[in-house]
Amino acid sequence: MFISHFNNLLALPKPKMCCTPSLSAVSTDHGGKKTMHDSEKALLLCSGETKKRISEMFNKVELSVSSYDTAWVAMVPSLNSPGVPYFPQCLNWVLDNQLPDGSWGLMDRPLFLVKDTLSSTLASVLALKRWNIGEEHVNNGIDFITSNFASATDEKQHTPIGFDIIFPGMIEYAQEMGINLHLGPTALNSMMQTRDLELQGGTASNSEGRKMYLAYVAEGLRNEQDWKEIMKYQRKNGSLFNSPSTTAAAAAHLHDDNCLNYLHLTLERFGNAVPTAYPLDIYTQLCMVDSLESLGIARYFTREIKSVLDKIHSCWLMKDEEIFLDIATCAMAFRILRMHGYDISSDVLAQYGKEGFSNTLAGYLKDTSAVLELYRASDFMFPDELFLAEHKSWSNDLLKEELSKGTMHANRLSEQIRKEVNVALNYPYYANLPRLENRRSIEHYDTNNLRILKTSYRPINLDNKDLLKLAVEDFNLCQLIHGKELNQLEKYGLYFCFNIFWDTMFNNDKRLL
Repeated sequence: MFISHFNNLLALPKPKMCCTPSLSAVSTDHGGKKTMHDSEKALLLCSGETKKRISEMFNKVELSVSSYDTAWVAMVPSLNSPGVPYFPQCLNWVLDNQLPDGSWGLMDRPLFLVKDTLSSTLASVLALKRWNIGEEHVNNGIDFITSNFASATDEKQHTPIGFDIIFPGMIEYAQEMGINLHLGPTALNSMMQTRDLELQGGTASNSEGRKMYLAYVAEGLRNEQDWKEIMKYQRKNGSLFNSPSTTAAAAAHLHDDNCLNYLHLTLERFGNAVPTAYPLDIYTQLCMVDSLESLGIARYFTREIKSVLDKIHSCWLMKDEEIFLDIATCAMAFRILRMHGYDISSDVLAQYGKEGFSNTLAGYLKDTSAVLELYRASDFMFPDELFLAEHKSWSNDLLKEELSKGTMHANRLSEQIRKEVNVALNYPYYANLPRLENRRSIEHYDTNNLRILKTSYRPINLDNKDLLKLAVEDFNLCQLIHGKELNQLEKYGLYFCFNIFWDTMFNNDKRLL
């Protein structure tokens, strides 16, 4: 039965790859010594180069910068001279990074991210107009917004977090500045009605999660926001929610030194522009470790992985806000650290029961990524951690509910997170066969690496194509080795079975004689 099942696994079609080894790549000479063919040497050389590039990815996390957030930082006025920008380098970056079509944002953006581009473009137009610079850039940006404004109410377009509040708020700010966006009243009224409905908030209007959400998108509310009230969400690093745009808006209204210091430090790290969230180092490194393990290639990077996890473990023990104030990061860190044998307590996850989760920013947004990570983390509970069993139950129900609706919101794009939820629900960790899990991961792996919060971003030092390439090469090489071993098992297994049968019959015959 085992050989039959193993044959079935080997018979599965191989994932596509640039160079697949044939079963004749390794052969045996007349003396019984194994020899390696050129195709096998080429494969190992190719794998070695890929491994080197992946190893270098551990050294430093790099994120794509955000036109949207950089524009908001550029709008912060100087403390001593309100008529000039506090961060002129950001204003210069906005001037230098308009795209040929008049927009700002990711150059290679997908067609379903026009809302994201509209936000980035309008924020950049506001920044330039705020300081009366770049008239031609402003006019080209306005032309792009006017031409693509219909996408702002298109439900087929992916909607960034807070878009329905922030974008209308920026339109009102543009009108106050005297900017004519040439927008039709019908589409504009529809957008304002959508914003009003969201601001009413329904039954969740007084929840802590909603208060955090309105604080997170505070730049879209401007004077309607109680800025001193939202400062209770300020983190030790001076930011609000690790968001440069929210922090910049608060700095513009309150001239808070800690906000300004956070923006200074972020610019020191990234140059003349900022990402849409910072820091994200721990989350990004955890995602990389998780990808390497699910793809079956973590064994090539044990030293690098141990170094990363040792640092994250130290951050866990120090209760680092980068871990403990983000549910997805916290749950993923717990799962991966415990899976690698680190002695960590699950107490921090106790607060994220069904009710506790709903009172967080992720809970209010119904962030499927965060729910999925809590669900996965519950697989690593000890017998006395009964609350993790409760997490398992409610997160399982919520994931199934969101899956049936087909409307998932997450840091990652909808289709990819839907695939991950499907796999998690149908193939529990404790019931997985590693090589089958690796194969599923290879088939579902997202090489695009695009993620979205208020605006889209990529971890630019993590090349998912390299990870997938090595995983495919490794999977096919393992198939080759297992196939040869199976041939040997079949050959010698039958021989030994025949000998045992013959010896038994012979011994029985001797006893009979």
